Order: sequence, then C-alpha cells, then structure tokens
Amino acid sequence: MSNNQPVIEACRLAFTGFEKNQMSALRTVLSPDLVFEFPKSLPYGGTFRGLAEFNAFWDDLYTNYYDHFHYDAHAVLDAGSHVVVPVVARAKAKSGRTMENEHCFLFEVQGGKIVYGRIYADTAKGRDAIEGLAIHPSRASS
Repeated sequence: MSNNQPVIEACRLAFTGFEKNQMSALRTVLSPDLVFEFPKSLPYGGTFRGLAEFNAFWDDLYTNYYDHFHYDAHAVLDAGSHVVVPVVARAKAKSGRTMENEHCFLFEVQGGKIVYGRIYADTAKGRDAIEGLAIHPSRASS
C-alpha cells in the first residue's frame, strides 16, 4: 500500500467534473523540483523544470492558445511510485474551435510529492483546434 492518498485526492479534485475542476489541491502536492513534459509536437510543448516553468506553461496555454481546458477522469490509479489519470479533455481554443480528446496524465510520486509529470495526448487534435483546421472524419469509419 502506498502513501499516495493526498496525491490521489488532489488528482481526483483537479481532474473530475469538467467545469468543476479544482486545481488548488494539486498545486500543494507538486515538488518544487517538478519536471513536467508535454509533447513537443505542439507549439506550447516542451520540458518544464520547477514550479515557475510549470506555471508559465499553463499561463502560456491560456494566454495564447485556449480559453479553457476542462477534464473528467475515467479513473485515478495508484500504481505505487506513480499515479495514472486517464481523462476526457474538453477545450475551447482561441480560434473558436472546441475539442474533445483523451489524455493520460502520468505522475511520479516521491515522499508524497509529484516530482515528474507527463501528459500523453492526441496532439493532432490539439493542433487542429488551435489552427482552426476543419475535421474530416474518415469515410471508412462507421
């Protein structure tokens, strides 16, 4: 049994209920030395070190790319040294386009703090939303 309950609860509050997301508890379980990664295939992606860069990532996301990003967790999974949170993400881009996407947050936990985080996402959907590209579903799918 891990000691991840504060992180589990913080993730549950942060990633459940779309517009009801409460990020404040999550911020209390972030290590000052946090390393956070987002795929570099998007213009706001990269590796962010420390809380200042982590906060700057989110500020940049909302200043330049999205009006909002809301999440609803499928589950919050305690894997001992890691917490895994698969979510549905809903966002509205500055282009006016909306997006619904599946993301997966992976958090490494040490001493009750998140020391590493990564978002796994369908970055093509994100790119299309911020660029305002039309979505053309495949005729092969039903």
